Amino acid sequence: MQQKQLLYSAVDLGSNSFHMIVAEFANNQMHVIDRHKDMVRLANGLDEKGSLSDIKMDEAIASLEKIGQRIAHIPRSHLRIVGTNTLRKAKNSDEFLARASVALGKPIDIISGREEARILYLGVAHSLASNQGKRLVIDIGGGSTELIIGEDFNPLLRESLHMGCVTYTKKFFSNGKISQGNWKKAVLNARRQLLPIVSKYKKLGWNIVIGASGSMRSTVKVLMENQYSVYGIETEGLDKLIARCLALGEIVKLQEIVGLSSRRLPVFIGGLAIIKALFESLPINKIQSSSGALREGIVYDLSGRLHHNDIRQRSIDKLVVQFEVDVAHSLRVKNTIDQLIALSNLELSDSQLELLNWAAQLHELGLNISHSHFEKHAAYILSHADMPGFSYQEQLKLSVIVALLRRKIKKEWLQKLSDKQLQKLLPILVIFRAATLLNRPRKDETIALDSIELRDKKITIKFKQDWLQHHPLTYEDLQSEAKYLKALDVEYLIY
Repeated sequence: MQQKQLLYSAVDLGSNSFHMIVAEFANNQMHVIDRHKDMVRLANGLDEKGSLSDIKMDEAIASLEKIGQRIAHIPRSHLRIVGTNTLRKAKNSDEFLARASVALGKPIDIISGREEARILYLGVAHSLASNQGKRLVIDIGGGSTELIIGEDFNPLLRESLHMGCVTYTKKFFSNGKISQGNWKKAVLNARRQLLPIVSKYKKLGWNIVIGASGSMRSTVKVLMENQYSVYGIETEGLDKLIARCLALGEIVKLQEIVGLSSRRLPVFIGGLAIIKALFESLPINKIQSSSGALREGIVYDLSGRLHHNDIRQRSIDKLVVQFEVDVAHSLRVKNTIDQLIALSNLELSDSQLELLNWAAQLHELGLNISHSHFEKHAAYILSHADMPGFSYQEQLKLSVIVALLRRKIKKEWLQKLSDKQLQKLLPILVIFRAATLLNRPRKDETIALDSIELRDKKITIKFKQDWLQHHPLTYEDLQSEAKYLKALDVEYLIY
């Protein structure tokens, strides 16, 4: 049992490959004890309208069923599954995620490009010496490219660009030909994607460039096995490899290149074009390869959450300072939430408790913008802010809770949630709205609660004798709350 608690697992649903690792920690060092990889090439399954095809979905689900068997015994708190560029873009990603969650037996987090970059850097940094100064870490994935400048374990600058080995091969070499014209178009397009970020990256500077994940590692392998390079990717060797690919003229003929695996071959040329653009734009003269990647970063991030080093709390603290939130009042609301939960019949999950805690800290973000409809402003900020550590789904649910913290239940916010999400959010909404309502006076006082019970959309909230008589405004607010909750088909009884 003790060994099981030490196991961690990360699953990366990338645009090119699905990766799974199972790892354990010994002496604060991560050791990977199992790996699985499938070249699903999810990005190739997007049609002209941006939807994943049924065929590609079926192929992906078959891969996830295998992974699901391997991670079934991993505790939920020690496991994270993330989706990246293609699942961010796909118009029918909700349909895929529903099927994928069943196959895996666990929920999936969709993360932003910048969050992907942060976690990636964490995985790479833990695989390298700590005395390298500033590092520029680059990961060319199937649908996006992440660039991060960091020092030690701290990312200083991070971006995610919409260019990847799968999407560029599909876009510029769809006919299977590697011509001078196709090649120049691909490199030029990649340079155009890089142009808006070049100046700030050059200004910050770096001491060393590290390449992570498949495209970079496969390019290093090919260069070394063909004796185009002694170590890493260098300008001269890169140009020799490009000339060889152009001379072969077709993607299928790349099989003649020593060291290029059959699995990497179909998307290799798109990744190579992006690497060439990186060398020309930044500029770079050498890239070293790293064994660390997104999945390793996920495990280190998970370990930090479980050992009181959660990046999400730092994101919250930053917003609290930036928007000058009244911390004393947030604490009042949090204490009342704890009181309500303790007196209720509810058994909330860790994720539900986290949402309530975050909402208590952040629900007044919008007060500095406007006292009128401050919850609307706070919800907008939480929907769109860069919040390291948070997934898209976490930010969405948090913004909905805050948007609906008082008065009328706005159905346009409810419609942002799936039926399953709404079902799990309902008890959180009831508790949170009650806590903010009971703290309307904004002063420290004892709230004489007796109990709160939720059963089949019926809520009964009881107070100790005579307390409501001495708080007529609170009683009136609770009666109004009973009317508002009818929008959720909830009956609200006050005693």
